[in-house]
Amino acid sequence: MDNYITKKRFDDLTKQIKRIREVELPQVSKAKLLAAQEGDLRENGGYHAAKERMLLLSNKLEEMDALVSNPTFIEDMSIPGNIVTIGTVVAVQDLKTNQQIRYSILGPADADPEKNIISVQAPIARGLIRKKAGDICDVVTPGGTKKFKILDIKKYTGG
Repeated sequence: MDNYITKKRFDDLTKQIKRIREVELPQVSKAKLLAAQEGDLRENGGYHAAKERMLLLSNKLEEMDALVSNPTFIEDMSIPGNIVTIGTVVAVQDLKTNQQIRYSILGPADADPEKNIISVQAPIARGLIRKKAGDICDVVTPGGTKKFKILDIKKYTGG
């Protein structure tokens, strides 16, 4: 399965992965070893804390590795600018509130809902995909159905 990701996010994740592997895991491993040398492991808080931290870091590392494996860089994709798809920025108007919102539709690794950067898998994105400027569409969200008018579509250029 391809992972759609921006080059910037890929670089950020790769640096984080390297830091976890080369710095954090060795530090926690050393702390666990030192704590284990203190004796009875059943009541050794330092040992159990280090063991738990190692498990958390390992899980985080596994998740991050999955996000950067087999990447498809959004910047390298041939994306039409006239239809909503992954790699586009779409301006919509909520027809109930008249509020205008701009969504960047990217892969899951880049999603940042607070900045209106949404995953192509998000309900709002799924409701907007394949629509064109001027289209009116009903988008089913966890908070209810919203009626949007597509105002503008542009290719995502980063930032």
